Amino acid sequence: MMTADWTKEYFDDTYRRLFLDTVDPARTRYQVQQVLRLCAVLPGAIVLDVGCGVGRHSIELAKLGFRVTGVDMNAGYISVCRERTAQLGLKAEFHVVDSRVMKLDVRADLTISLWSSFGYYGEIGDLQVLQRVAEHTRRGGRVVVDVENRDYIVKHFVPEEWHENEQGLVFEKRRFDARDGTVSTRRVILSGGERCEYRRVLRMYTVAELAALLEAAGLRPERWCGDYDGSRFGSESKRMIAIAER
Repeated sequence: MMTADWTKEYFDDTYRRLFLDTVDPARTRYQVQQVLRLCAVLPGAIVLDVGCGVGRHSIELAKLGFRVTGVDMNAGYISVCRERTAQLGLKAEFHVVDSRVMKLDVRADLTISLWSSFGYYGEIGDLQVLQRVAEHTRRGGRVVVDVENRDYIVKHFVPEEWHENEQGLVFEKRRFDARDGTVSTRRVILSGGERCEYRRVLRMYTVAELAALLEAAGLRPERWCGDYDGSRFGSESKRMIAIAER
């Protein structure tokens, strides 16, 4: 049974420190440049970043001259976004918003949901997100949804793993439920003498399932990529990147 409750506890300062602040800026720049290339969007266009986190994609887009609005449910993350844009002298707007019910004065040329920021709320909630995305994207605009490829995850499923770095030790135990297409993860983090435990339930969509959701929201899927390089999507692709037209 999927629930939205896990998102409120899962995305905290520990998650930010271990998984957001440690992303190589070069990776962010590459992802942004490739999305712009795939969608043929030029500086000056309006971009809406849904699930913007601490703003790594939003801020990079603002640096390139795009008019950016970022939304996220985490007020702390939004504060970070605002602080970073102010320090860099950039213009961008950030809002604490539940993407299922967002209502902003924005009609984007490009709306993005990158790096598995989708699939948190079950089919009903995820459809609501896409409906709000459609409402906030202009006619003819593009929508990019980037998630992990379910086929690859199932074929190469890793039930347990751990890794360690200077920030701490992370252990994860996962379970895939073929009935509802979810991956449930229990994550234990040992860092700074403290032990934290988190649970996540992520809906993994097939191409057909995600395409049906996009179409139900009024978006027309026009391209599927297996990674940010624009490679053809297949069962061995680690990512599933949908590019749709409003």
